[in-house]
Amino acid sequence: MIIIQKKYSQYLKDAIALLQPIGIDVTTQQGLIQRVNDTELIVPIVGGFSAGKSTLINSFLGKDVLSTNLTPETSLATELRYGTENYIEAIKSDESCVRFELIQNEEIKNSASKYKYLKLYLNNEKLKLIEPLVLVDMPGFDSPLELHNHAILSYLDKGIYFVVLTSIEDGNITKSTIRELENMAEFSKNFSFCLSKTNLRSDNDIASVQEKIQEQLEDYFDFNKQVIPLSHNGGKELEKILTAINVEELFEKIFKEDLKYNYLEIESSVNTIISTLKVSKEEVIEALLELQNSIKKIISKKENMIKEAQSKYSDHSVEFIVQAVSRELMKNQDSLVQLALSNQENFSRELNDIVKNTLIYQVKSKLSEASIDIINNFSIEIKDIGTSLASFDLGDKWVDTISQSATNLLKNAQNGLSNVVDARRTNQGDNTGGIYKAITATLGITTAVINPMLEIVILFLPEIISFFTSKSKEAKMKQDVYIKLSSEIIPSLKTKIRSELPVLFHTQINTIIETISEKFEEQLQQKEIEISKAQEEKESNIQEIETKLAQLEDTKQQLKQLAINTLFAGTR
Repeated sequence: MIIIQKKYSQYLKDAIALLQPIGIDVTTQQGLIQRVNDTELIVPIVGGFSAGKSTLINSFLGKDVLSTNLTPETSLATELRYGTENYIEAIKSDESCVRFELIQNEEIKNSASKYKYLKLYLNNEKLKLIEPLVLVDMPGFDSPLELHNHAILSYLDKGIYFVVLTSIEDGNITKSTIRELENMAEFSKNFSFCLSKTNLRSDNDIASVQEKIQEQLEDYFDFNKQVIPLSHNGGKELEKILTAINVEELFEKIFKEDLKYNYLEIESSVNTIISTLKVSKEEVIEALLELQNSIKKIISKKENMIKEAQSKYSDHSVEFIVQAVSRELMKNQDSLVQLALSNQENFSRELNDIVKNTLIYQVKSKLSEASIDIINNFSIEIKDIGTSLASFDLGDKWVDTISQSATNLLKNAQNGLSNVVDARRTNQGDNTGGIYKAITATLGITTAVINPMLEIVILFLPEIISFFTSKSKEAKMKQDVYIKLSSEIIPSLKTKIRSELPVLFHTQINTIIETISEKFEEQLQQKEIEISKAQEEKESNIQEIETKLAQLEDTKQQLKQLAINTLFAGTR
């Protein structure tokens, strides 16, 4: 366990120890401890099919564990974890798994289509050394479209740092690699870039290609790290890359904001209990009525927003996305025409990549815009509650804090930061609370909208290809292909996306509305519980109120100091 992981875990344990004696529910904190303790930092190794990913990882491990002779059609993403035993878990689409021994590699290869990805457990000190980093040997960018789309989208979501390989034989960064780097940038993921198979070229050739790629990376991505050349013994270089990754910083990126908002909620809870013990019964009754009315407002707002969601968000967004896909296809029509005439497999890949990248950017952008608007709508609905319950010390910015917390959760969900915990362990014992479970389960933006949409595009590809094969003479004429692309293929693809995307997008918008509504309802209900419970305690133990208040004030100060030392050092 790394330093900051221990620090956050201990902070939560200390907070629980302070909260339990004053009767505050600690279920959320217990769930956060589990997430902190179980979190792994996924590091996919990505590149073309023959870029040398498996060879690099084998060199790092010090032995040939990963097969280097798989075909693109049978390769699966393989996560490497340290374990006291050596075995493989093949994970199915429902996250159930089948266990294999290492010698059963051929059996796995022959049934690869049954599984989503593999978990390879090895008693290898190198894997133990890099924990909590988990390496992933990824299918090549040139693997079959369905396999590639699923793998790259899945690990864009849960990968925290990427190691990118390009073979020196390519001479530069290929268009497909540039597109995947663009996707990583869209999901705010950092990466290192390696030039593989340098043993095949002279030092002058290596320097020339390295310089060319460095310029490409600087121009496209403001990449200021060195392109790392790899030879047969690239494992040592990979070890340097992995040990240089700032895991403390990455771990902080995942949890710090969540823990800050959780502290603000705790602080608000303690203030509310203290205030309830000080005010009259009449003020308590009035406050409870105000909270109940606010909950009704949120529920009513949710129902109205769901009714209006299609016209307000989905219809406009879907049409915008469809037109964006069309524009990108038209922008790339020269390369598409050339591929249509020369290599229909590469044409299919190029078309898929253009659609995929456009969808990733546009869907993510439109859902983010909608999320902000939805959060603002709920905030406005109860904006006056802080004034109405002024005696209960909720704070002027209590509603703003709920909004910011919801925004942070949605942002993490959209950038994959909610999905870094091993899914199997999470399902076995996650008690994090409804709101976080809802977001991590339903707001995987890539799987909820983009992946199903790309599956539809892949199914449509044979029909697109038939445009070129129905009249062979026409297909060989460049001008005819231009006309066919602009007047038939792109309009047909737009029609297909326009018919399938609305349901996927609208479902996601409704999920966001439900999730944000749940966040607001949860906070209001929590206040109702805190006030009711404190009032009951006040009526049954009126002689001990001063003692209780002193205990609460002391706990409040201890919690504040604990949070300052752990979360707000230098900022509060």
